[in-house]
Amino acid sequence: MSANLFFVSLLIALVGPVIAITYLKPILYKVLRMLCDADGGAEFWIRCAYLLAVSGTLLLMLTFGEFNDRSSVIDTVRRSLWLVLAGVFVTVAIISRNVWMQVRQWLAAKELAAHVQGGRVAGPGASALSTDSSTATWPA
Repeated sequence: MSANLFFVSLLIALVGPVIAITYLKPILYKVLRMLCDADGGAEFWIRCAYLLAVSGTLLLMLTFGEFNDRSSVIDTVRRSLWLVLAGVFVTVAIISRNVWMQVRQWLAAKELAAHVQGGRVAGPGASALSTDSSTATWPA
C-alpha cells in the first residue's frame, strides 16, 4: 500500500464534501431557519450535513479506494474523485429530499391556515371550489 496515495485520497475525501456543503450552507441555513423554530436548530442540521457528507465519503474511500503500489497516481485520483462525487451526490440528494418534504408540509399548513382564516385560499394552489356551502360548485 502506498502511503502517499492513501493520504491524497483521504484529503480528497475530506475536502470534496466540505466544499459542497459550504456551497449549500447559505441557502440551506435560510430554509432551515424557516422550518426550525428551535434556537440553534438550523446550525445543528447544517453540522449534521457536514458530518454525514464527510463520513460518507471517507467510508466510501476507505472501502473502495485503490491505494496499492501498482496503481498509478492518475488512476487513484480518478477513483478518489469518483467516490467523493458519488458520496456528495448521495448526501445532497438525501438532504434535499428531506428538506423538500418539510417545505411541502410547511406550505400545506400555511395554505390550510389561510383557508381557515380567510374562508378562501389565494395563490397558485387555490381551490376551485367555492367555500360558501350554499353555492358550492365543482370545477368545470
